[in-house]
Formats: sequence, structure tokens, C-alpha cells
Amino acid sequence: MKKIPNKIWIPIVLVGLLFGGYLYLNKENVIVRVETASTGEKVVKVHEENQKVDSEFPMSMSENSVQQAIHKMSHQKVQSKKKWGALPLTTERVKRLIQVVEANEKEYENADLYLRILRSWDKGDFDNVVIAHNSIWSLQGGTVGKAYSAASPEEEMKFIEENFDVK
Repeated sequence: MKKIPNKIWIPIVLVGLLFGGYLYLNKENVIVRVETASTGEKVVKVHEENQKVDSEFPMSMSENSVQQAIHKMSHQKVQSKKKWGALPLTTERVKRLIQVVEANEKEYENADLYLRILRSWDKGDFDNVVIAHNSIWSLQGGTVGKAYSAASPEEEMKFIEENFDVK
């Protein structure tokens, strides 16, 4: 068996460490609370430490960027075989996206769909989260990763812990 020279494996290890550190440090900082709804169900509430939604979601957002944001936020609340991307589904993000979509309603082809989803989420209503996810997923030409059920509070917490820096 041939030995790999140090000048090859050392840079590979360093690149791996740098990439891993970037992924770890690039997680969104969130605060999570589990509350009980009036129906007795457990509800997971996520709040961000950094209030940067105005710069993250500028009024000039493209329709595709709005779709991406809704899609990534829905991953927190659904079960699917594959999920690409994650954004904390927070009240601040939902309210800002409502403002963005309302300001661009005439330009966005699917503004009614986005507003229906976001206004429902703004009220804390996630009953149709699977339909919401799959509607956006379908608009984006999805072929893998269709949601098949809503996540339980435990599944949602697991997703949050795996994808965000929980404080």
C-alpha cells in the first residue's frame, strides 16, 4: 500500500476542518419554546436572536427567493424523505414576507398562494403545512422530497436542533 505524502493529506484535512467549522458557525441562532395550544396540543415556537429580516428579505425580493424562503421554513414543520435547506420559521420572518409579497403582489404570479400560506402561519395555523410545502415544492419543479405528513413536536424539535444553534 502506498503512503499518501503529507503535502497532499494535510491540505485536505485543513479544508475539511474549515468547511466543517463554517457549517457549524453558520447556523442560525434561535430560542425555542414549547407551548400548549388551547386545543391541548404542543406547539413549538422559534424566535431568532438576530433581527435581520429586513436585510434578509428586502422589498425587492424575487418571486423565486420568496418561494425558497417559504419552502425552507416549511421544512421545520413537515416530514419528507429529503429536505434541502432550512430557515427558522419565526413570526418575524413570516410578517416580513407578508410585507414583501403585499408590496409585490402585482409582479408575483403566485402572490395569492404565498399570502394564504403566510397569513395562516402568522395566525399560528399550521394545519395545511404539508399542502403549503408541496404547493411551493411543485412550483419549483420538485421531484424528490415531497412532504408526506406534518412533523410531531418531537420531530420538529429534532429538526431545529440539527439545523439551528439553539440557545
